Amino acid sequence: MIKEVSNNIYQCEIPLPENPLKILNSYMIIDKNEALIIDTGFNHPASKEVFFRCVETLGINLRKTRVLITHLHADHSGLTYDLYQRGCEILMSEGDGNATLNLLKESTWRKLKEQMKSYGIDVENDFFDEHPGKKYAPAGDFPFTKVKEGGILEIGPYRLKVISVPGHTPDMINLYDEKYQIYFSADHVLASITPNIGYWGPEHPGVLKQYIDSLNKILPLRVNEMYPSHRVIIKDHKKRIHELKKHHRRRLNEVKSIILQGTVEMTIEEIAAGMSWKIPFDSWKDFPPAQKAFALGEAMSHVEYLIENKEIRHWSHIDDVLVKQESE
Repeated sequence: MIKEVSNNIYQCEIPLPENPLKILNSYMIIDKNEALIIDTGFNHPASKEVFFRCVETLGINLRKTRVLITHLHADHSGLTYDLYQRGCEILMSEGDGNATLNLLKESTWRKLKEQMKSYGIDVENDFFDEHPGKKYAPAGDFPFTKVKEGGILEIGPYRLKVISVPGHTPDMINLYDEKYQIYFSADHVLASITPNIGYWGPEHPGVLKQYIDSLNKILPLRVNEMYPSHRVIIKDHKKRIHELKKHHRRRLNEVKSIILQGTVEMTIEEIAAGMSWKIPFDSWKDFPPAQKAFALGEAMSHVEYLIENKEIRHWSHIDDVLVKQESE
């Protein structure tokens, strides 16, 4: 479905097969014979067919089109190689752009398997084979133009300012037009679901704090409509941001309770298995590998936050196992 959400800004619903998100909102902004596209959908036949049908319906000339990828996840970046091959300029932040290309390497997935093992989970050789980040990733390497905080993308009457919002991924970006008070929030702020805030490794410390700081950063902005990557348009971004912050406070309290009631040593898997998840499976053992990976990352990011903020005293994580230390 294609819907004009603002003057010459079209929201195109791209299917995400076999994924609980179901739909990606790809935004296509048109001015005469040039265009700016924001995010693409999976590298999957169903996603590709609908995406390029939208391009054709809107009369977009891909050789005069820039494609901004807000972050590294495959539901946003999956068709970047195809679009580059068809003449588009690809725009990404440096961190998430490089991470997207790294996810095309088998060595990256081997490293991720080792991280999963450190959480206490039994990882089979095919653990990530059905993970959307691997299965529906771009078809090949592509060059990209780096965009960063404060940069301006002009298209028609719009002057879209690049805003850095790390958290959901280490170097995610959003776009904001101050004059028209429109904001493209990607997965930073979603209307009816909460973005996954997962641990990205020791090279990206404090990811949950970064996410909350990124929410606070955009809270004062004057926004009439916020265009997220999934679900519906957000009319009151301040209310939604406060709801997201409350969600993570509840999450932190839940994790804190699990840890304080736990044993002297706990794995991250034990914590994740004790958390509440809105996923249609009866028990932790029934979670598919991809959902387990997301859940483990979220558990770890909340554990890290609690330890760094001294909310669980006398606990530390050593090789991603929680260890209760001697009392002071």
